[in-house]
Amino acid sequence: MKKILLLNILVMLLASCQAKYITPEGERLVKNVATGCILGEIFFEDCKAGAAVTGAATVIDGQN
Repeated sequence: MKKILLLNILVMLLASCQAKYITPEGERLVKNVATGCILGEIFFEDCKAGAAVTGAATVIDGQN
């Protein structure tokens, strides 16, 4: 029984790794927010401020 359960979990994990859950625009936003958090922490000691600024700039830049 444990082997069947383990096999089912393994199959589900492998199947979910192949699925793409985020669009290229969303991926860009996530990368920029993470970078902003790091830079905000380095320069201003405030991760949230850096993330908010870069996230807002990415959204504004993405609008046509």
